[in-house]
Parts: sequence; C-alpha cells; structure tokens
Amino acid sequence: MKFAFSTVGCPKWDFETIVTSAKEWGYDGVEIRGFLNEAILTGANVFLTDPQKVKALFSYHGVEIACLASSIVMTGNKKRDRQLADECRQYIDTARALGCGIVKVFDTLVRPGQSRASAGIALGDWLAPLADHAAERDVLIVIENQLSIRTAKEMWTILDRVNHPALACCWDIFNAAQIGESPFLSVPTLNSRIQYTQVKDAMIGPLGANYCKLGEGDVPVEKFITRLRGIGYEGWVSVEWEKAWLPNIAEPEEILPDAITKLKRWASDGADEEAESDAAPAAAS
Repeated sequence: MKFAFSTVGCPKWDFETIVTSAKEWGYDGVEIRGFLNEAILTGANVFLTDPQKVKALFSYHGVEIACLASSIVMTGNKKRDRQLADECRQYIDTARALGCGIVKVFDTLVRPGQSRASAGIALGDWLAPLADHAAERDVLIVIENQLSIRTAKEMWTILDRVNHPALACCWDIFNAAQIGESPFLSVPTLNSRIQYTQVKDAMIGPLGANYCKLGEGDVPVEKFITRLRGIGYEGWVSVEWEKAWLPNIAEPEEILPDAITKLKRWASDGADEEAESDAAPAAAS
C-alpha cells in the first residue's frame, strides 16, 4: 500500500510546503484537489499553475502525485452534464501533464421519481466516453461513493455494466460507515474494482460527525486497512482531512503526521497477521 494526503487538509499551503511536508512525514504521495470553475480559493490550485512546474517539484522531492481530485457530479441535466464532461476531460488532460494516473469524480444524486438502478445506468453511460478519453491518456477515472451510490453492491453493478478498463472505484470508508456498511462486506464485494481509497475518522452521531484523529472515532479505518491487505490491495490510501470546508477543525500539522504513523503501523500489523496465518501449523507433540 502507498499513503497520501489530500490538499483539502492544508488549504493555506503552497505546493512547496505541501510536498516538503509530505516528504518529511513519510507520505509516498499527495492527492491534489483541483478547483476548476469553483469559488473556493486555496494556496495550491493546479489550474492556476504550470502543471509541468508542479510535476518537476514533486519529482525533485521524490513524492508522487497520487490523484487529481474533482467535485464533478453527473446531474441529469443534459446541458450541465455536457459542461461537466468538458471539465472532466480538462482534469484528465491536466493529470496527464502532471504525470498523474488517476482522476477522481463523485457518483450522482438520485433525482425525485428516478430509481436507483436507472441513476446508476445513467451515470455509467455518461462516464463511458470519458473513460475512453482517459484511456487514450493512460489515466484512470475513479468514482467515489460520495452521494447516492454508497453501497458496494450498487457501485459494483455500475462498474460491471460499463466494464471499462479506465473506470474503477474510489472507496471512502467514512462514507460507507455513515450508512453502516462494514469494510468486511464492501471490500470483498468490490475487490479489484477498488483502485483508490480515502480515509478519515469521526465520532458519528444523530446530529452529524465530529472529525477526529484516526483510530479515535467510529470509522473502522484499521479494519479497512486489514481487509484491503486481504485482497492484495497495493494502491493508494489517501487521508482526507476537510480543512478547506471546515476551517475550525484541527490544523494539518496535528492530524497528518499522526495519520501516517497509524496507517503504516496498521498495514505492518496486517502483514504480520497474514504471515502467521499462512505459516504451517506446528506439529502435534
């Protein structure tokens, strides 16, 4: 497994600060959150920067660009969805220029009067030509279980129907936890369809979620890491600390070093457990 953090966790930092911090704390990469035609301002917006310079900066420090993440959501409005498709192609082209192999989009919202199945079919049909565009540029589109498509079974159905090599899943364990789906169900259900993952922790109650350090809340992040190891997952695990939208939560310096320490320990513990389970049983005395 490789570990990254999203730049939504450090909205005031420029790219130099981001990449040097990632290197110092032991992260393998960084998920760059792009803001295209959005009002949110951050200290590091790849669409206001020469992507070749960003690529060179990360390469110099030996840190990978794990993913270029977007806010793109298929809406069901034909005119708006054409605009969003153009934006998605721009993300894909920018990812290619950055030397980044993954672009992340959200799923979709089920509209009033629409069945969940038909919403999934519409999402797949909309994404298929975008996946063709991505494949031509050696980029993978991953769909995050963010909005209406939160169960593994629904996500698997969408991906299985389209069956495109440039389309896969970004599984967010926090979003799954909010609907009560265990990683012991979701991970084996999706299996190799999972090509990117996101983690954060919170104490989840009837009034919402109070974000906290990994391992201190109700989200089973450690079990998620263990289960990912069980399917042989070798991709990215990205820490998403939503400081960009929630400015009053803890500072990145408090959260991100703690997160990488725990994730590496949990991944290592999982490896030890697997080694023990694979060992031959001791001979009976």
